[in-house]
Amino acid sequence: MIALKIAVLAISGVIMLALLKNNTTTYSAVVQVALVIIILLTVTPQIKELVESLESFNLSENFSFEAIKIMLKIFAILTVGAVTADICRDNGQNAVANTVEFAVKILAISCALPVFTAVVTVASSFFNR
Repeated sequence: MIALKIAVLAISGVIMLALLKNNTTTYSAVVQVALVIIILLTVTPQIKELVESLESFNLSENFSFEAIKIMLKIFAILTVGAVTADICRDNGQNAVANTVEFAVKILAISCALPVFTAVVTVASSFFNR
C-alpha cells in the first residue's frame, strides 16, 4: 500500500512539475524539493521498523549492532546525497551536484573508518596467529 502511495505521489508530482516547468521554473524547483521530502517522510516509519528489527537480532558476541548502525548511516548519507545531487542537476546546477556528491563520499568514508579499523584489526590478529 505504501508503494502505491509513493507511486501516486511521484506521478502526480511529475505531472505538476511538467506543467510548472513551462511557466515558472522557480516554483517547479520548490515543488520538486517538497515532493522529495514528502516521499521520504512517507517511508520514515518503515525505516524505524527496520532499525528496530535489526536491533532485536542477536547476531554474535564478535559482531555488534554498532557496525549495522554505521552501515545504515552511510546508506542514509549516500541516499540523501544522491537525491540532492539529482535535484541540483534537474535545475541546471551541475557544479553544485558534483560538489555534493564529492562531499557525500568524504562523509561516507569518514563514517566507515571505525568499521574499516575493526576489520583490519581482526584480520591482522587472524594472520598473526
